[in-house]
Amino acid sequence: MTQRLDFRVDIEEAIKTLNLCSNNFRLVSLHEYEEILVSILERFTTLGKKGLNYSWWWSSFKKPSCSIHLEYAPDVLKELVPLEETVWFVTEDWKRTKQHGNFWLYEGGIALIADLIGEMYGFEYYIVSKKFEWLLGEDDRGVLIAVGQSMTEKIEYLKSNRQSVKQVHLNTF
Repeated sequence: MTQRLDFRVDIEEAIKTLNLCSNNFRLVSLHEYEEILVSILERFTTLGKKGLNYSWWWSSFKKPSCSIHLEYAPDVLKELVPLEETVWFVTEDWKRTKQHGNFWLYEGGIALIADLIGEMYGFEYYIVSKKFEWLLGEDDRGVLIAVGQSMTEKIEYLKSNRQSVKQVHLNTF
């Protein structure tokens, strides 16, 4: 059997390292993922289907959007997203081994996802409401970006009420 050398292995290793129960976390099947990703791209970016092979979705976000620079985004994710909510987790295939598209798509709870992000090295990721109401993403500079009214309101509140927050942009995306 050929060993996989793609980003999925890194995710699996992080789950094992953290000794996390992955019952509430799954890789979305090949038959489902493109339709879901295209829906995300059409709802939150100006890229449409071409975004499947595009890097840096954050450079093409629709409004309303806003951003904030945080020292450690995974901790804040648990504050922004209800712990019981299941979300889409879109991860960049930074190893560039994926045969179709540039992203992997998972489904899971925010607590496990935030822990995974904290265990791993820097990579582009997006967390999306399964109802397509909002999107959160962290870019390559450590800026957390929100798209969608409900999440931009939470980020604006966070900006105005946290001492440890370093503001980078105000509604610039």
